[in-house]
Amino acid sequence: MIKKLKPTIALIDSGIGGISVLRALINKFHYGNYIYYCDNLYMPYGNKKNKFLKSRLLKIIKELKEKYLVDLIIVACNTASSVLINENLENVICMDFNSNYTYLTTPLTKANLTADAIADKTLAKYIENNIDNEKKLNTIIKNHVKKYGLNKLNNLVLGCTHYELVYELFVKYCPNTKVLKNSDFLVERINYSPQSEDLDIVFLQSLNSLENENKLKRLLWR
Repeated sequence: MIKKLKPTIALIDSGIGGISVLRALINKFHYGNYIYYCDNLYMPYGNKKNKFLKSRLLKIIKELKEKYLVDLIIVACNTASSVLINENLENVICMDFNSNYTYLTTPLTKANLTADAIADKTLAKYIENNIDNEKKLNTIIKNHVKKYGLNKLNNLVLGCTHYELVYELFVKYCPNTKVLKNSDFLVERINYSPQSEDLDIVFLQSLNSLENENKLKRLLWR
């Protein structure tokens, strides 16, 4: 068990996507105690079944509360948030989805939404696997923008935290579209008072991988 950090915010994501939310929290509060739970054993979430994913997420939330005594849990994944959208969970915050926007999501997220959404089966995994390959990422995002006509939309919310990691590329290839990060709407709702001018971050993984942990750390401070 890790040493109790008080107060502590935990973030849940299947892979690297939730780093975009952690970055936003650090930019807002500068200090604090955070646990990043990377459920890489089941990455990506976007192709899982609702029933399985809900059971998996509830198990993780229970473990974080009981084993690590966290004070607040952020479901830093749009797919996971869409699965838990109707659950009443204490001290758990999920992503919001506003019907006034068009979202770029994973298929499972779209299936759970009433908001307008465009879903892609593979984009999150492509980003996860090529996050350090700038040339390939440019090609991937450019092709997806063309495929779905994203540059013809008035507004577009990146409804997957993986997509937010390449936000600048969506802006680059959608010059006439207002591109928004769904995590920004979430972070606006967080009120948090770090007890000291320290920043403590602990990374947990469901499948231990030093390579993956190093990738998370590198992305956080990129």
